[in-house]
Amino acid sequence: MARHIYVHNPFCARKCPYCDFYSITDPSDTEAFYKAAVRETELIGQIITDKTGTNPLTDIDNKDTVYFGGGTPSLPDSRMICELLGVILKTFNIASDAEITIEANPSSVTPEKLNDYRQAGFNRISLGVQSMDDEVLKTLGRLHDSKGAKDAITKIIDAGFSNISADLITGVPGETLEGIRRDIKIFHDLGVKHISTYSLMLEEGTAFFDRYSKTIEDLIPQDIEREMYHGTRECLQNLGYETYEISNSALPGFRSIHNSSYWNSCEYFAIGAGSHGFLGDLRYGHNDDVKAYIEEMNTITAEDLKAFLEGNKCHLKSLYAEEKLSREDKMREVPFLRLRTTEGILLDEFYKVFGVQFEDVFGQAVRSNIDKGLLERKERTLRLTRSGLDIANKVIEDFL
Repeated sequence: MARHIYVHNPFCARKCPYCDFYSITDPSDTEAFYKAAVRETELIGQIITDKTGTNPLTDIDNKDTVYFGGGTPSLPDSRMICELLGVILKTFNIASDAEITIEANPSSVTPEKLNDYRQAGFNRISLGVQSMDDEVLKTLGRLHDSKGAKDAITKIIDAGFSNISADLITGVPGETLEGIRRDIKIFHDLGVKHISTYSLMLEEGTAFFDRYSKTIEDLIPQDIEREMYHGTRECLQNLGYETYEISNSALPGFRSIHNSSYWNSCEYFAIGAGSHGFLGDLRYGHNDDVKAYIEEMNTITAEDLKAFLEGNKCHLKSLYAEEKLSREDKMREVPFLRLRTTEGILLDEFYKVFGVQFEDVFGQAVRSNIDKGLLERKERTLRLTRSGLDIANKVIEDFL
């Protein structure tokens, strides 16, 4: 049965003004952090069983995945990244056909690092491009320009990677739908197989939140943002990319298995400060504190970690329980996660997992949103309509 592991690298060369993910720009603790991450992995290895985190019912793709996110995982010395991956592959007995991804920025990727990643076992690169317009990149505070992004993609291909994803942010001041279409065409022609498109959000605590108005509607009119969203999807589909989730599209055979594991309610392990995981009934996280993480991973015992992951109260500095899920909680998470996908809610799969029909639990919400034209039945699925996509969060709230 498949296992999924997420590693959070918290180090960045510079904090992007729109980003609310945990990251720091002080590299002085990098070596100590990766040693602590190795130790956390080894501690997990002492307590897991053959069935821990193996998702026997909900893992549709049934392939192992490892994902190094951040932060900027391509910033640290590749030696530390690759050593940690080696320990993960051994500890979790990751299969040879696993999807193993590392996020990278054009400004920090090099042929030497890419060669090291390839030799270590990485087979997928997720490149944080965000735009191919130099003015938009300046607005976003990125360290690269469009030429740097193109050069990075060429380096990735030259290093032997064929499974390449690129990110785009839409709705940035000064951006146009024509420009987004141009960017997507450039990615396609360069050989990018997977494209993630995210509408700009003003997140509290970011420089953009302070710089602009407190509502995204004042930054970009909602009708323009929706025109960009649907125009982007149409452009992707015309070039052969299948939109399989609200923000993700891929050429056939190149969907992100790791990201799909989240939307399929799969369990996953979390490693590193700022990371979040889900095992059994427990959603848990690591505090956004590199120093606390390093200190605790150097002193914690396997018994301490086992007690925590089993849901027992422990006095830990870097780990915390986000939520202990009941059966009803897990049922409510299905529409929350699956309505993000193009397939929608798989009614037979829901019954297989919970032993009850979906509409016996959520009948009122289903009927109401079908009547409003926001949900539709298609064979044994329920999914958002085009109108439902425009107010997806409101539809999902009806099921919570």
